[in-house]
Amino acid sequence: MSLKYLLTALAASQLAFADDDCGDTTVENQSDVDALASCSTLKGDLTIKKTYSGEVSLSGVSKITGGIISSGASNVSSISAPLLESIGDKFDLEGLTTLTLLSFPELTSVGSINWDALPKLQSLNFDTGVTKAGNVQISNTGLTNLNGISLMTVGTFSIQNNRDLKNININNLKNATDLISFSGNYDTLEIDLPNLGTGTNMTFQNISSVSVPSLEKLTGQLGFWGTKFETFSAPNLTQTGDLIFNDNSKLSNISMPNLKTVNGGFTIARDDKLSVISLSSLETVKGAIDFSGTFDKISLGKLKDVEGAFNMQSTHGNFSCDDFKKLKNEDVIKGHFTCKADTDSPTTSNGKSGTSSSTSSSSSSTSSGAAFMTGANVPIVGLAAVFGALAQLL
Repeated sequence: MSLKYLLTALAASQLAFADDDCGDTTVENQSDVDALASCSTLKGDLTIKKTYSGEVSLSGVSKITGGIISSGASNVSSISAPLLESIGDKFDLEGLTTLTLLSFPELTSVGSINWDALPKLQSLNFDTGVTKAGNVQISNTGLTNLNGISLMTVGTFSIQNNRDLKNININNLKNATDLISFSGNYDTLEIDLPNLGTGTNMTFQNISSVSVPSLEKLTGQLGFWGTKFETFSAPNLTQTGDLIFNDNSKLSNISMPNLKTVNGGFTIARDDKLSVISLSSLETVKGAIDFSGTFDKISLGKLKDVEGAFNMQSTHGNFSCDDFKKLKNEDVIKGHFTCKADTDSPTTSNGKSGTSSSTSSSSSSTSSGAAFMTGANVPIVGLAAVFGALAQLL
């Protein structure tokens, strides 16, 4: 065999050995990580063992087809990968209680992100920005912002119990195919989703502001519990599933001038500073309308069809039921009808207190509750019940 062919064969065999070393890898020290330096592509998962201590510095690797996974590695202080551009599968970190740094300056694509119990992690070094991820779930971290999470689309986007998280601004996000949820974070959390146009379900709890100026359509629920903002505005929203405002102590104005259709139930309760409710374009509510509180004026000027029950109760003597009685007589309202003005103890359709200062009543309207359980909204109502129950306990 000539020298030329011998060298070619030797190079091929070395490449084969290198490929064998670039599959699923479990590391327990930096030496194990350094052994991957010749792998531009890691064809599998990188798993960081519980016993790992100190820094994890992954140099040379630009692509991981699998995931980065670590659970219970309480002595890992940092994870960095200066050349890594994509993680094909999950980026799962759980219980890394001393982790202070994630440095992935070139990372743009991740299969999914699931970070939980990272109390010392305060910021992200994601300079280029992650623009693609299937699902993102971040909970119980020390993060103060999500800079570097620059998604264009997302499935689930769940941000829970990050007590230091003060602001979230995701300029590029245009569509969410599953639940967007914020709860239990810093009580003055500000959320800005300026280009989000469509989504499925969005729930907000314990936030001080939310901006959704481009939101046009939700196929599922839009719900707010225990928020601290004074005004909610969705100027371009035309339709949503269940719509809920519950126990928002500072809310004094709701602006949804183009809302035409609620494909589920519409609930307003325990929002004691909300005196005027004006929805000038609302035509159809396919579930129940359930408003209780201290309001004195409600304008639903284009209402044509309420397929479920109707419960309207206010403490205010200036509030009038006359227009709604007329809608009931004209069969615009199909379900059970209750309307009370100047009542000391307004209640929701299930007998819960309608204001934060009044006590619950034992009376209930079962037909109103049943009206929420219609068609595709059934699973969403279950979620609403869970968050609603939590809000009552706050």
